[in-house]
Amino acid sequence: MGHGTVPRLLARLLVIAAALYLLLFGWGMLMHIRRVSDWTRQLTKRGNTYLRKYAGTRPARLYFNLSALHHVGRRSGHEYVTPLSAYPMGDGFVLAAAYPHVDWLENVLAAGKCALKWNGSEHALERPELIPRSQALGAYPLLVKPFLAGAAGQNKFVWLHASAV
Repeated sequence: MGHGTVPRLLARLLVIAAALYLLLFGWGMLMHIRRVSDWTRQLTKRGNTYLRKYAGTRPARLYFNLSALHHVGRRSGHEYVTPLSAYPMGDGFVLAAAYPHVDWLENVLAAGKCALKWNGSEHALERPELIPRSQALGAYPLLVKPFLAGAAGQNKFVWLHASAV
């Protein structure tokens, strides 16, 4: 490789990363449109099958701290695994509901406990507490905050505390 090859490659990678970031941010803004939100939700449900394999692993942290939430259905009693972003806060983690109504949140609130695989480690969590956006945003990195501010439905944040046992 020549002397100018590495800087040019890094510059291209930076441009690609910035373009992907802006594309994702723009899509988040479109989530205010119900049809886009519904379509995204269906696409996400199909993609969760594949994401479950990687959620909670160290490499998955590169994609918005992708974690695996283990919870029990409030009506069915079945165990579920939901891939979602989790960020450490205080003695536990904070999670954002991506849509106005999500089953995982209702399940966790009903059970009062769950488990989270984050960064390759399992965390027993309890005492779910709905908190205001202003409090939750303190746990999120600067580059993630714009996604939360613009996305429709992300008006619910839950703080899950570490289990005492």
